[in-house]
Amino acid sequence: MKNTRYINEYLKFITLLDKHKVDYLLIGAYATMIHTRTPRATKDIDTWVRQTEKNSIKLSKAIKELTGREISPKALLKKDQRIEIKSETFKIEIWTSQEIITFDQAWERRKIESVEGTPLNVISKEDLIKLKKHFNRPQDKIDLYLLEHENGK
Repeated sequence: MKNTRYINEYLKFITLLDKHKVDYLLIGAYATMIHTRTPRATKDIDTWVRQTEKNSIKLSKAIKELTGREISPKALLKKDQRIEIKSETFKIEIWTSQEIITFDQAWERRKIESVEGTPLNVISKEDLIKLKKHFNRPQDKIDLYLLEHENGK
């Protein structure tokens, strides 16, 4: 992945998640790019966080350090939500649940990768394929092709 300004912001966010020991998984386009080693356009980075009180407190601290914005841990515990953090240079989406896989299941199968020396908790290829098949949006179909064919070995 090219070292651009927005990727630096994303890596800063991931570094803060690690610093605060937040249980998270990278999902979406960046997970697809990591599994397939194929770059593609995306407008954001998607993360999925464990829904516990302890994890929401840690996530709240990481968000405050990144943005200066306070989000109460209680607000982060609401199920089935997407929290969006954005600026002119980046957009981060934090998901609190996924419809067909539990966080604990996905966490056990996660892949730990490194980008520019930053460790990343990435959803497993098999779980990412399940999510892409479930949502089945046009971009998901393209990602599925990459994940299920040569580039995704």
